[in-house]
Amino acid sequence: MKLYLTPELQAHRRGRFLASLLGISQSPEHGLPQTGFVLMTGEQLQASRESQEECAAWVRQPGCSLLLLPPYQEGSIFHFLDWVVELAPSIAVAVKRALLMSMLEGELTYRLRGVNGACTEDMPLGEPTCHTRYWKGHSNSGLIAATTLPLWSISLLDQAALVHDFLAKIERHCGLPSVTTEETKPQEDAIRPEDVTVLVCSYGFNVATAEGLLSRLKTYAVPLLNLANFDLPESMVRLRNAGLINDNGLTEQGLAHLMGCKYWAFAENLRNEA
Repeated sequence: MKLYLTPELQAHRRGRFLASLLGISQSPEHGLPQTGFVLMTGEQLQASRESQEECAAWVRQPGCSLLLLPPYQEGSIFHFLDWVVELAPSIAVAVKRALLMSMLEGELTYRLRGVNGACTEDMPLGEPTCHTRYWKGHSNSGLIAATTLPLWSISLLDQAALVHDFLAKIERHCGLPSVTTEETKPQEDAIRPEDVTVLVCSYGFNVATAEGLLSRLKTYAVPLLNLANFDLPESMVRLRNAGLINDNGLTEQGLAHLMGCKYWAFAENLRNEA
């Protein structure tokens, strides 16, 4: 679960408390992340119809969760949901309260009403009042949730695990993004450690083909490389695909790469002896 704060919340003491409590190290400077779990104040969302439209589109994507926190403005939260916030000293529900709810019960100043979506706690069917509700566009979409629990309360200073658990219970309702082919494709062209050794020898012998390199290596009575551990043609292909060598030898990029590695001195000595 990757947590983010909106810039507005991050700039407030509430956000700084949450960042410290939950270990949130960075958040997007503008807009919403590609995926993740974003914390935002209800009043920020209520103040902008444009922001509501943006968030509504975002939470329809898998892997995108938005949780609204106090403070709120009295009235409707979202233009397409029936969620309404009222001022109230507490929420009266005939169920056993969870530990987090019990700790914050005396600090609740809002009541959340509505039937769209579902409550995160075990509530009677059709119960219009609960401290946290969530809504999803479809079974595998992201979600938007609203809570009246002040998760930024100093009462939770040493309760990071409890807050993480609360957020995880919301997050488990979020649809998962599919893994794309690009993400699962192995990086076959990634430079490997043995390729750097081949690059050193290519520079040292001033050759740009596997055949030329093999020919030079065979002239050494004591082999520089254990050829059994190298697939020279494949290494050359990877180096070419990475733009480090071409038909004329090392490219400028290849030379810069070599000069920046710890084998540069050896490569120069090899070149001078060749």
